[in-house]
Amino acid sequence: MRLIRKLTYLSILSLFITFLGGCTKTDSANSIPSYIEVEEFYLSTSSIEGTDSHRISDAWVFVNDNLMGVFELPARVPTLATGAQNVKIFAGIKRNGQSDDRVRYPFYTHFDGTVDLIPDSTVTINPTIGYIDDLDIWEENFEDGGISFTKTVLSDTNFAQDNSDPFEGSKSGVVSFGPDDLFFEARTNEPSFDNFPKVGQPVYLELDYRSNNSFVFGIYNNDGSLPADAQLAIFTFSPKEYWNKTYINLTDAVSGLSSANEFDIYFSAFNNGETAIPKIEMDNIKIVF
Repeated sequence: MRLIRKLTYLSILSLFITFLGGCTKTDSANSIPSYIEVEEFYLSTSSIEGTDSHRISDAWVFVNDNLMGVFELPARVPTLATGAQNVKIFAGIKRNGQSDDRVRYPFYTHFDGTVDLIPDSTVTINPTIGYIDDLDIWEENFEDGGISFTKTVLSDTNFAQDNSDPFEGSKSGVVSFGPDDLFFEARTNEPSFDNFPKVGQPVYLELDYRSNNSFVFGIYNNDGSLPADAQLAIFTFSPKEYWNKTYINLTDAVSGLSSANEFDIYFSAFNNGETAIPKIEMDNIKIVF
């Protein structure tokens, strides 16, 4: 998406050159741009939608349904449109945490309004958005008495609730390794995941995490004919010193398992010497579809 942004800038530059090349005293005022400034997005959620934590990195800006570009926040967007114009602004994310894979997040609403654009002036829009309707949102925030993950038979350790330095609220989930612990793996047993959509319909993991050790996220699946669930690793998280938010795309993995009708998610990690005392912290584990 970085290429799209660069191409957008080149397109705008080309537009200015075209206008300036044929500019006269009578039409020079029409070539003075107006500006739309987007500093940040605000995410508003209900209690059943869970945390309002987000990491919206980009603004996809449309004027009269024409794409002005994809701009990293904070953004100042030039346009030659003037007067009352329809402006739409969509929230963009780094899919799978990759700076070169920037997409509109399919589950957020967007700003849609009439804006008065004045040449050589700036209008600031910081959209308040939410989740779109008719979603399934599952969340483990580690605040309740129980935890939705159970360690597998091969795992030496498990999730625990920790209130020493949570991301938000009063608790986060933590995976700690003792001196003799070599492997961690915990999975869900969540019937609603069996309703994952197929044929390219979006499915995402949202996660806040902090870790000094790499760890893996994946899915278990079964088509009803297997004696044990099949396992598919989807993404490996690298260590992060500070709390980080990411959006992991499960869409292709789920749609590729066209015959599967049972799903669950899992996290795993090895104590492989990356650090002396491995520690993995998570909060607000969301599955959205």
